[in-house]
Amino acid sequence: MLQEIREKTDGLSTAHMLHYLLEERFAGEVAVTASLKSPSIVVLKLISDIAPSTPVFFCHPQPTFPESDVYRAQIADLLGLTNIKVVTYSDALAQPRSFERCERLWNEAAVRGKTREVLHLNDTLSPYKCWIKAAYHERSAEPQGHRIDVYAGMVIVDVLHGRTTETIDRFMHAHKVPYHPKVTRIKKQITVSEGPVIGYHF
Repeated sequence: MLQEIREKTDGLSTAHMLHYLLEERFAGEVAVTASLKSPSIVVLKLISDIAPSTPVFFCHPQPTFPESDVYRAQIADLLGLTNIKVVTYSDALAQPRSFERCERLWNEAAVRGKTREVLHLNDTLSPYKCWIKAAYHERSAEPQGHRIDVYAGMVIVDVLHGRTTETIDRFMHAHKVPYHPKVTRIKKQITVSEGPVIGYHF
């Protein structure tokens, strides 16, 4: 299965790959995990242009900031996402598991600086066959592995595989998508003259 999917999507733009996965191969069987970081928002923008009813699970460590709740609602409304859920607690571990589907999150509200939390999602993701893993709390600047992989019988997709922070910022600017209000890093204002507007061929 994995080899077939890779052959079908090899050479496709990101948007065309997503169209194949969301509308053809796994229609109604895709789940997305996301945060409120800009890479997640880029993925959600691409998905919303194709299938805005795709289930999106926002993964947040506790406690969540009031600004985050407002921003999440703003993004859902702006992108027209209609199937939003918020996950802040791990699945209950009722018995030992042979594998773990999880997102690793940084909790910046911790008293002693950042702490890492693991959000276990085996039960949450069990109804789905394809997982677009886009929380990106620990996204590497260098591409890791493949754009599409399989883990514990589930297809896992890294939509932004090989994409740089600059490319992500350019996309956010070109599509006029706002950043989280707590972003402290100064974002360079990128103009269209500095590069092409990134759209469906991202």
